[in-house]
Amino acid sequence: MNPIAKQFCLTVAPLFLMQLMTLCRITALILLASGSASLHGHEKETRPAGVVSLDVCASAGRLHLLVGMQDPKDAAARLEHLWSTDGGITWSKGVRVDADNQPAAGLHRGMDAQIAASGDHLVAVWQIAGTDSWGGGPMAMSLSSNGGKTWKSGPNPADDGSTEGHNFIDIAADEKGVLHLVWLDTRDGKRGLRSAKSEDHGLTWSVNRTVDAETCECCWNTIASSPGGGTWVIYRDKSPRDMTAASLDERDAKPITVGKFQWEFPGCPHVGAGLCLAPDRSIHAVVWTGKEKQSGIYHLASTDRGQSWSAPSKLGDDTARNPDCAAGADGSITVVWNSMRENESHISTASSRDGGRHWSQPLALAEAGGTATHPRIANVGSGFRIFWTETAKGRAVWRSAPVQTH
Repeated sequence: MNPIAKQFCLTVAPLFLMQLMTLCRITALILLASGSASLHGHEKETRPAGVVSLDVCASAGRLHLLVGMQDPKDAAARLEHLWSTDGGITWSKGVRVDADNQPAAGLHRGMDAQIAASGDHLVAVWQIAGTDSWGGGPMAMSLSSNGGKTWKSGPNPADDGSTEGHNFIDIAADEKGVLHLVWLDTRDGKRGLRSAKSEDHGLTWSVNRTVDAETCECCWNTIASSPGGGTWVIYRDKSPRDMTAASLDERDAKPITVGKFQWEFPGCPHVGAGLCLAPDRSIHAVVWTGKEKQSGIYHLASTDRGQSWSAPSKLGDDTARNPDCAAGADGSITVVWNSMRENESHISTASSRDGGRHWSQPLALAEAGGTATHPRIANVGSGFRIFWTETAKGRAVWRSAPVQTH
C-alpha cells in the first residue's frame, strides 16, 4: 500500500466511518442543564497546536498529562509530560519524554501514547516505526523516578522480538505500584491482546500473557484498577464485535462479554470503551456498539467480579461514541462521550449516584467546540476533570474543564 493510502486509512477513514455511521441516524440532542452533573468555574487549558495524542492519569494528588504534538513539517510527533497539583487548573511547563528514545509512530486519537504514575515513579509508553503493513513496530518506553522532571529510556516489555506493530496500548499502576500493560500484536498469526506486569516501576517486565488470542484489529483497550477491586481490562472482541472484560490479576481468567449485542461487523469501528471501579468494588463499563437500531453508548455494571453484568442502559443519543468513565470516592459514576449535533461533534457528560440505576440528564460542555472528540476523564479528588481534543484555527489542541457531581 502506498504512503498516501496508508495515511488515509490511519486518519481520514476512521473519521469518515464515524460520520457515515452517525449522520444517517442523527437526531436532535436535547441537553438539560438541570441534571445532577454541573460545570464549575471557567478554567480551560489550551496548549500548543498540532496535538495528535493525549492521555491522563492521577496519583498522589497530582494529575499527569502526556501529550503528543506534531508539526506538519516534522516526520514524527514529540511527546511532552505536564503535571498539575491543583486538579488541572494550572499546569507545569512541558518536559520532553522521548528526547533520548525512538520517536512515536502512527499516533492518533484512539491510538494515543500512554502514561501511568505511582507516586514519583512515571512510565510513558508508545509504538515506534517498524515493519508491519501500516509502518508500526515495537513499543518504546521512558521512565521517570522524580515526578517527571527528567526521563530516561526503558525496556521494551514485549518478549516476542517482533518488529511488527505493538499498538493500542494501555498502562496503569495498581494500589501496590505494580504496573499493568496491555497491547495488540500478531505474534501468533492473528491480532490478539497481550499483557505484562512490572513490580519495579518499569525496569523489568514479566513473561507476556495472551489475554485473548484474537480480537478486533484497531480499537483501543482500557485498564482500570482499584484497592481491593483488582485490575481489569476491557477490549473489543472479534466475532461478534462486542466488548469483553478480563481480570489481569488472574493469569487464567476467562474473558466475559460486556453487553451481548451480537454485533457482527466486517471491519474495525475504531471505538473502545471506558472502565472504572467504584469504592464498593463494583466494576463499571461504558461501551459503544454500532449495531443497527441499537447504535450508541451503554453503561453496564458487575458486582460479582465480572462474572455477570447488568442490562445495558443507554446514555445519550444514537450518535454518542468514544466513551470514558470515572468513579468518585462517594461511589458516584461519571461518564463522558462525544456526539453529533447539527453536523458538529460535542462533549457531553452524565452521572449516577446509585451504581448506574438512574442517571442525570446529559449535560453539554459549553467549553467544548464543534470538533471536540475522544474525551478522557480523571478523578481529581474534589470531583472530575475532562480532557479532549478539538480543532482550532486548523490545528488540533487539547482542552479541559472541571465537572463535579452533587
